[in-house]
Amino acid sequence: MTGDVGKLYAQALFELSLESESLENVCSELKQCREIFDENPQLVKLLSSPVILKTEKHEVINKIFGESGMVHDFICLVTDKNRISYFDKITDAFIEHYNQHNNITEMTVITSIPLKPDLKARLIKKLEQKSGKTVKLNEKVDPSIIGGIILRMGNSQIDNSIKGRLEAVAQQLKIQ
Repeated sequence: MTGDVGKLYAQALFELSLESESLENVCSELKQCREIFDENPQLVKLLSSPVILKTEKHEVINKIFGESGMVHDFICLVTDKNRISYFDKITDAFIEHYNQHNNITEMTVITSIPLKPDLKARLIKKLEQKSGKTVKLNEKVDPSIIGGIILRMGNSQIDNSIKGRLEAVAQQLKIQ
């Protein structure tokens, strides 16, 4: 149910921002708002509270997000409809629509140390050639993988890490 709510609101906002030719701006503002909500979880609780009046919630929204704009109005709407707790899901679904519209695929690369810029650029170029899409690469560093690389795209994962290989060998030894 919560995923459906997020998708419905995201679809409506996406279509509205596309019609008004403000897609880039709305996407950017949504990401900024999500950061604010992530850094201030009490803000979501405050905007979700049935005890606080709508006018007071709107005052808080105006002080934090400004007094106008499509994203401002959207935050007021989802707050008024008691859906602000779905903001992360709405933002995720909006970004999915945005990426699909712009032929972008998001991938996550996990390495034991940060990738050097030239290696990251080569990896992105290779992934773009393979996928036929623009690749937005999210980088994560996890020293526990020891070395190598783990690549995630959606529900798929390619584990070419030393830890992954050691676990595969250990699993094979258990079977034999």
